[in-house]
Amino acid sequence: MRGLAILVAAIAISSCTPAPLAPARQYNPTITRDAYGVPNVHGRDDQEAAYGIGYAHAQDNFATVQLVVLAARGRLGAHLGEDGAKSDFLWNLLGIQEAVDAGFETRISPEFRAVAQGYADGLNAYGVEHPEEVLPGARNVTARDVVAGSALTVPLFWGFERTLGMVANKEGHPCAVHEATADIIDNGSNAFAVSPRRSSDGHTRLIVNSHQPWAGPVAWYEAGVSSDTGWRMYGGLFPGSPFPVLGTNGDIAYAATVNLPDLADIYRLTTDNAHRDQYFFDGEWKRFRTRQIWLWVKMGPVTVPIPRTLRYTEHGPAFETADGWVAVRYAGAGEIRPLEQFYRMGHAHNYEEWREAMSMRAIPSFNFLYADNTGHIAYHYNAILPRRPEGYDYSGCLAGDTSANIWAMDDRLDAPVLDNPSSGWLYSTNGAPWSSTDPSADMRPEQYPDAAPAIETYLTNRGYRAVEILSPLRSISEEQLLAAKFDLTSSERSQTVAAINEILAADSTNDSELAAIQNLLRSWDRRANNDSPAAALVGIMYQAIYNAQRAGGTPPTPVEAARTAAAHLQSHFGRLDPPLGDVLRLRRGNVDLPLEGAPDVLRAIRWHDDPDGRLNGDFGDGFLMIIDWAPDHTLTTRVISQWGASDRPESPHYNDQSEMFIRREWRTVDVQPTPAN
Repeated sequence: MRGLAILVAAIAISSCTPAPLAPARQYNPTITRDAYGVPNVHGRDDQEAAYGIGYAHAQDNFATVQLVVLAARGRLGAHLGEDGAKSDFLWNLLGIQEAVDAGFETRISPEFRAVAQGYADGLNAYGVEHPEEVLPGARNVTARDVVAGSALTVPLFWGFERTLGMVANKEGHPCAVHEATADIIDNGSNAFAVSPRRSSDGHTRLIVNSHQPWAGPVAWYEAGVSSDTGWRMYGGLFPGSPFPVLGTNGDIAYAATVNLPDLADIYRLTTDNAHRDQYFFDGEWKRFRTRQIWLWVKMGPVTVPIPRTLRYTEHGPAFETADGWVAVRYAGAGEIRPLEQFYRMGHAHNYEEWREAMSMRAIPSFNFLYADNTGHIAYHYNAILPRRPEGYDYSGCLAGDTSANIWAMDDRLDAPVLDNPSSGWLYSTNGAPWSSTDPSADMRPEQYPDAAPAIETYLTNRGYRAVEILSPLRSISEEQLLAAKFDLTSSERSQTVAAINEILAADSTNDSELAAIQNLLRSWDRRANNDSPAAALVGIMYQAIYNAQRAGGTPPTPVEAARTAAAHLQSHFGRLDPPLGDVLRLRRGNVDLPLEGAPDVLRAIRWHDDPDGRLNGDFGDGFLMIIDWAPDHTLTTRVISQWGASDRPESPHYNDQSEMFIRREWRTVDVQPTPAN
């Protein structure tokens, strides 16, 4: 009977529809869309401008924005089922609601609370006008929802979900040594900055090229925002953000790439059967702190509450694994201000103001490349690196029975910064910060002895190629910079070429299939251009290895992956060597165009398989910006996206930029310098 009562209550709760809340003020923003439907929003103040961003984004992609709202409320499972419940579990584990409730009034400035409220009011206004589009549970968005959404999402960019995946698996062995490598980066990106010191024409240029999924809650949306009170920002934002989080305000610009700092530690707890629900710590047995949560999971026509018990220790959340009970401590726990830091970065007029915004250290990760209208460029390996006690091995599990190895949340190390390098150019492609320009001007790990152990050591193929192309040039022209950004080549030092060499070294005696693969690979010029006869085989082979490593599984050997790729091509194309552009496609609506690129070339593309055997691009090179200041400070801003401004198939802007994207063409947008306050 109790189970039936819970089910009836779940049906009743899921069917409740609260009345819309009236906004506390009147809004009248101006929303101007260009020929490609991209919105430029202007308000009397920042709050009204944020309202306009919320309303415009809802016009273009209300469904996805609402998924972010549901995630921010820990109710995504009620809409997406089991997959959404994973997000809700993380929401509960991180204590998002508790952190927002505790800090919203005290840690978030009144100025930013107003911006978040304006954005929420814009979403609600659209929902009132289009009630048939409102998802159950996503009505009456609040400023707290906006703050909670970013607090939930940002930790995922530095890989917290990988740590969680290790410890939340009862059969897992989290105490084994796990090292991040270039093969398991989920979200790659590129960024380039060139100052007048190195450019051939005295210009300052910044390329924004963050690789993200092409659809969903972390897909880029292009917009501009401005207000009478001095706010201006143009660039890319994610669903749930009231403004662009990268791009330019006319005076400064910045790009971001994903980094993978070591921000979490795992502790092996001491437990025994005589002290159930306890762990030994600092000479005494302590009880786990427990909290019961309910995950609301859609199952068919109803939403069912599923109970779970969370456990916490002095270190952080605790889990039972094959290595025993372990606990996790992660940097940035309880931090709810990342969106406010992005807001203040966009308000900066010069490098000093931008660095002041960066000093909030509310964004736990991301590399940032900065440029401005004075020719100043800089690279920041942004990370809230904890100051770990000395004398412990942090590569596996730490002893969980002492407080001596627990680091303080508010004691953080200085992270690497390369400011105005003598080389005059910078790049970031998700690898070690010790390669970010000419080798002669690079930072070195020994300059940051405390921070270096927590920082990546690998380089991606994109990093190798950036240096191979640009470092030998005495000066860098715009054409050379763009040629580097769109480079299709795998370096001889890359993982891809290492795999090819292993295949070529295999014995193909009496193996006609392998011999044919080897003959094709010997002719490969290392480029993923769309007329290459070998690039499809190489790309399919490499992505199989890449995907297996990302998923934490055992990857196929290069020979095994090549055989599988060859079978795929023979089955669907009747040949081993179809041109890449026949296989790799840009598809959306009525668009079906040949693509170039590969997972780890500078023209980065990943894909999924379509039923006809073609590879449908869905990740990587997408929203792109070139921000260019001439010596007289005149600004030119060019952009392009792989699709268009709208996610609605009936819109003329659903895929109206795709052909330009394929041809490497640009749209020019008007971004004026930010009015000084």
